[in-house]
Amino acid sequence: MDTKPLLYSKAYTIRWDDMDAFSHVNNATYFTYLQECRFDWLLSHNIIIDPTTFGPIVGEVGCKYLRPITYPAEIVVELYFSHKAGRRIYLEHIIRDRNIPDLIYATATATVIWIDFATGRSILPPPQYNHILEMHHNETKET
Repeated sequence: MDTKPLLYSKAYTIRWDDMDAFSHVNNATYFTYLQECRFDWLLSHNIIIDPTTFGPIVGEVGCKYLRPITYPAEIVVELYFSHKAGRRIYLEHIIRDRNIPDLIYATATATVIWIDFATGRSILPPPQYNHILEMHHNETKET
């Protein structure tokens, strides 16, 4: 994934209430970290989601758990652009230790589709969104 365009990264300090009965971060909480990272990335580019018009939804998401995250870890969630196919945008995530970057806790994928909220039908992503993806893609090719 490191050769794919890094779109965004977000740091988290694990909270005690992120833990489950087995003393590690609950598996569902990983998805919250991923979601917040994707949403904050959109906000960082002034892409505001208006539920009366159109916006992105997650069509599919998956996570490969590599090792448990325990309190009081500090993590970084990285968001990468994988590719586009038609109206689908394929994103990837890495969740790694903030202090030991080679320590990877999980990898994840998300397929994002833009929809018209009024009709519920998929639409092409807005030009601003495509421009941001292409800008990151071109930066990666130049380095």
